[in-house]
Parts: sequence; structure tokens; C-alpha cells
Amino acid sequence: MRHPIRLLRSGRFLAVAALCLAFAAGASAQDAAPAPADSAGAPAPELVDRILVIVDEEAILQSDLEREVSIYFLEARNAGQEIEQSRSEVRDEVLQRLIESKLIIAAARQAEINIEDEAIAQGVEENISQLVRYYGSLQRLETELGRNGMTLSDYRARSTAQLRDQQYMRAVVNRFIRPRIEVREDEVQTYYAANRDRIPVVPDSLVLADILVPVQPDDAVQREVQRMLGAALQDLGDGMEFADAARKHSQGPNAARGGLVGRVREGDLFSPGLERAVFELGLGETSQPVVSERGIHILHVDEVGESGRVFSQIFFPIDVTAEDIERARAAADDAHRRILQGEPFARVALEVSVDPNSADRGGDLGTFALDALTPEIREQLAELGAGDMTEPFLTPGGFYIFLVKERLEGGQFGYEDIKEQLRRAVESEKLEAELTAYVAGLREQFVVDVKN
Repeated sequence: MRHPIRLLRSGRFLAVAALCLAFAAGASAQDAAPAPADSAGAPAPELVDRILVIVDEEAILQSDLEREVSIYFLEARNAGQEIEQSRSEVRDEVLQRLIESKLIIAAARQAEINIEDEAIAQGVEENISQLVRYYGSLQRLETELGRNGMTLSDYRARSTAQLRDQQYMRAVVNRFIRPRIEVREDEVQTYYAANRDRIPVVPDSLVLADILVPVQPDDAVQREVQRMLGAALQDLGDGMEFADAARKHSQGPNAARGGLVGRVREGDLFSPGLERAVFELGLGETSQPVVSERGIHILHVDEVGESGRVFSQIFFPIDVTAEDIERARAAADDAHRRILQGEPFARVALEVSVDPNSADRGGDLGTFALDALTPEIREQLAELGAGDMTEPFLTPGGFYIFLVKERLEGGQFGYEDIKEQLRRAVESEKLEAELTAYVAGLREQFVVDVKN
């Protein structure tokens, strides 16, 4: 069995360009305190920026460094990474990376390596398009840029410079570094033997099919919920502000606050489908109706940030009675009986199941790692072999019947399964070592003037 596995390590020099790709808050330079006024009463000039390092006649400014440090922290927060270093330690590391970047660019220019402006311009526009999608509109992006002291033109110029530097570094690596790298078969085998305890294990997996019978209120309740939902959607379609529509229509406890739920992080919400909908929306966007086990939600994202998302909702609860549960149980028991009496599982699933992930495929769900299933479902499937089927059991989503179509035993990845990934990992280590030596040589070749 072949499974993808990520074993490559990012070289510390190659990471320089990656620091600059995502939009981040632009940190201003550390301003010096203004000097006292002179005897004539005129204030002395105020220092707003200063040169930290000159590399082959190119300057690294205080503002350059502070901006990239801000990007470093923002990107780490957005990726959910915890930074153990202090801000001072990060500044020192980022400054060294900026120096290394300038040295590599100096080498590229000395070698008369040319970068295509058209490719740079295309990359810049792709970056801006991604940001527009993230913020929901060009206007919202420009507003966010303005909050950080930048215009769209400022960002376009800054992104252009960053992408050009990146292309220079890639060209230098490909011309001067990569040709030195050779990876032998015995080196790959040695790497595999030395890192076997770090290679993930293939988990036990199940090939599953399911039937889902929902627990639904009676027809009269459903018609009333549909009526209320339609009225809310009509007002939103006519341009009513979301908060006003929530106050008017929502049946949830937050209706008086314009439907405001508050800030959530991934993993906070009770429903995976609801959470997925919240985190797929852009800033200021409103969802189509989302059905959860508690009711119907219309979602609106009010704020997007590294600490989570703030959202509001118009909510229509769907309350079920004991009679509703028993009606669904009887339908699930009937489906189970039909299968036991010889009807194909797929035929019954096509007729009965409402699972949107599998119903139109005769219940086929695909392959799942056993430890990726919820504890409730895992318990039901723990002792089943291939061809076995569960009894109907109640979950927040309704009554499920699972069929185990195949049980796949996990185990350690073999050498042949991940040979190519291992080869790239060895190549990456060699590339990093060669690049370290190459940049050390550039420090002897070009002037690096560090200012006090």
C-alpha cells in the first residue's frame, strides 16, 4: 500500500522568501525620541528610519526588519504555531535571513541572472486575488490595508519586490547549488534505517457503507420552519442588514443581539458541518441555510483574525418529540430487517438513506482510519469483521446502520512505499548543508556592513 508521507525539511535559507508571501500588518519603524528644541525654538529633525546593514550597496532598513518580524509572528499565529523564542530572538534570526537573502541576490546579479517581469506581475496579481477572496471584496482588502498604513499600490510594490527576490534565490540555488547534489541509493537506505521510529504508522482502516434515517418533526412543524426560513431569506435578499434580520426572525437566544454568537476557533462548535460552513465563509459573507442536529442556521461572518472568527446567525430550532424518535427508529429497523432478509444494502440505502455523503452511491462512504472515527461510531464497529453490519443506533444526526465492507490492517510503511519521499528528504538535507557553505563564501565575496 502506498501512502503519502511528508519527510522533507525546509532549509532555513529557502524559508526567507516564504516569510514575505502572506499579507500581514506592517510594523512601523522604531522612532527615535525627538531632540529638544534649539535656542531659536525650532524642533530638531525626527528620525523615522535608519539603516541596519548594507549588503553589496543594498540597505536593510529598521522598517524592513520590523515589518518582516510582524509577518513572522502573524503567519505563525494564522498557522496555529506556537513561537517559543522571544521577539528579540526572532528579530536576530530574521535579520540574518534578510542578510542571507541580499547576499544570494547579489550573487544572482553578478552572474547576470535575469528574472522575467511578466511572471512576477502575474504572481503579484494572484496574491492580491487570494487576499480579495479571503477578505470578501477588494474594498474590504483596501480597508484592511489602510488600517495597517498601506495602500493597494504600496502592497503591490512590496509584493513585487518580494517575489522578485524569491525568483533570484531560486535561480541561484538551481544554477550553483543543486548541481552539486547527488543522492545515492545507500544514503536513502541509511536515512530510512535511522528514521524508522519517526515514520508514521499506517492505521487500521475500514471500508464502510452506511444508511442514515433522520429524526424529523411532523409535517406541520416542518412547514412552519420552512415558512420562517423563507421570510428571513426574503428580507436578506431585499437588502436588510443581517443584524436587523436576525432581530426580526431568529428564534435563537442571541436574536436580541442581532444574532451575534461571538468568537470561535476551529474545534469549538458542536457540529462539524456548522463549523466547516463558518470557516469557509469570507469576511462579511452570509451562508445558505445550514442544517445541524439542532435546527437550521443562516450564518454571517463579522470578523476574521488569527484568534478565530466572530459570527452571527439566524437560527430556527427544530424540536423533536419522543414520537418523532420512535417513528425514525421504526423506519431504521425496517431498513435493517430488509437487509437481513436478503435485499442488497445498496438498494435499501438508495431508497432510505439521507446521508448526503453516500446516499446516491448506495451508501458507499469510502475508507476511514479507525482512529479517525468518532468514539461512538468506533465503539459500534470495533468488533465487526468484513461483511458485518451494525444494529440501528441513535446519534445526534439520526439513526445509523453501518456495513463493514472491508477491514484493512495497518502497519509500518515499507522502504519501497516511501522511497521517493526519503530520497527528497536526503536531498533536502544535503541542499541545506551546501547552501550554508555557499552563503558563508558569499560573506567573504561581498561587503556586509553592519551599522551600530
